[in-house]
Amino acid sequence: MQFFYKIIVLFLIVFNFRVPVFYNSAFVSMILSTFYYILKRDGIPLTYFFQRYNAVILIGTVLLALVVSLIGFLHHTDAMPARAMRVWIEFMMLGSVIFALPLFFEKKEATALEEISVIICYTFALQGVISLAAYLYLPLGNYLFEMKPDTVKETALDPAATLPIFRLYNLSGTIFVELTAAFGVAFIVYFWLMLRDNQSYVSGWKKYLIFVFIFMGTAFAGRTGFIGLVMGLGGWIFFSFTKVFTFIKRNAMYLIGFPLFLALTYNFVLTDKQRQSFSNDLFPFAFEWYYNYRDYGKLEVNSVEATPYHYFYLYDKTLLTGHGIDAFGGHSIYHHSDAGYINTLVFGGIPLLLCLIIYQSLYLITPINIAQKTNSRDSQINLGFFVLIFIYIFIVEVKAPTAGYMHLIEVMYLALGSGYVTQYYYKKEHEGLTG
Repeated sequence: MQFFYKIIVLFLIVFNFRVPVFYNSAFVSMILSTFYYILKRDGIPLTYFFQRYNAVILIGTVLLALVVSLIGFLHHTDAMPARAMRVWIEFMMLGSVIFALPLFFEKKEATALEEISVIICYTFALQGVISLAAYLYLPLGNYLFEMKPDTVKETALDPAATLPIFRLYNLSGTIFVELTAAFGVAFIVYFWLMLRDNQSYVSGWKKYLIFVFIFMGTAFAGRTGFIGLVMGLGGWIFFSFTKVFTFIKRNAMYLIGFPLFLALTYNFVLTDKQRQSFSNDLFPFAFEWYYNYRDYGKLEVNSVEATPYHYFYLYDKTLLTGHGIDAFGGHSIYHHSDAGYINTLVFGGIPLLLCLIIYQSLYLITPINIAQKTNSRDSQINLGFFVLIFIYIFIVEVKAPTAGYMHLIEVMYLALGSGYVTQYYYKKEHEGLTG
């Protein structure tokens, strides 16, 4: 029961959707955490706010908000409040997850990184369950659709738009690229857990079910998350290459049985209308590369093919100081662009890009340094894991603003980093680790 409670608390923080009276779900998570602390611990622990790793990130977030505000002020633009507001919302979400860390790690400090990783996987699997249920049961889908902002709903209902409505069938305050990019992180976390052998919550049939629901959640949210799937799978193969055949042998029943179970469910449980919806809408969207290859002989995804058009030459003035606005709506000099690097440079030039790189490093430089202290296999795996999720940010940045901009990812990175730092110092104190 306590494990499920942790999943709900993290779900409320990460997806941070609107809630009547309480404004958003992150505030609700703080209320639930407070109830737990009062009932179980007779007090509200605030120690994690003073952990140097967490405090540095919170201070860095405030400084980033001030930098963004200063850029907008110097350029006398209206874009500053929106950008700064995103950073302040991020600060609030980071504060919420730090407040919940004692709940997540209680009596699990020695395995804190694994504990938070398991909770993250279940949290995103739950979102996948919600999206799938909403897709199969239209009243639920319509309810979740109505929770979205009016501007988003108008765009989705526009006959000229190519936006699939099922991308809004989720219980999340952030959608589209940000949501699917967060699923990519969940994939990397999942495959890191597959390298651990002692997690009862992610073993046997459960690990396959979790994977299926994370996969389904990504398929509904968008294709960017599959980058994380490829990177996570690649990392798993790299660290377990010599054991792949052993893994296949030990899990043969699941590897055969699970696809068979899914095929039987699809063909004999779903209605004709539901199967038609999958075949005509979801599959062509999620697996566009396959359909393009089948129909046109080209392994292409239209959004990827369009990415080069979002990049263009920038003048020296733009690179030096930016213009204090985003490139989403176009610029007097430049045309519209969704690309992350272009938007960052148009807004604040190279100085802002450097600030974002430094800010993003705050989340991962300490875990990476800790992982380098020993040469054990576990440390090498942890080092590869944190390097991988650091690289992932800047790969997704090619498509959309990501570094310092995507709340869901930053919240997970802080939780993972804090978990590893907590685990390291706990073991150092209680088990006599050196370094």
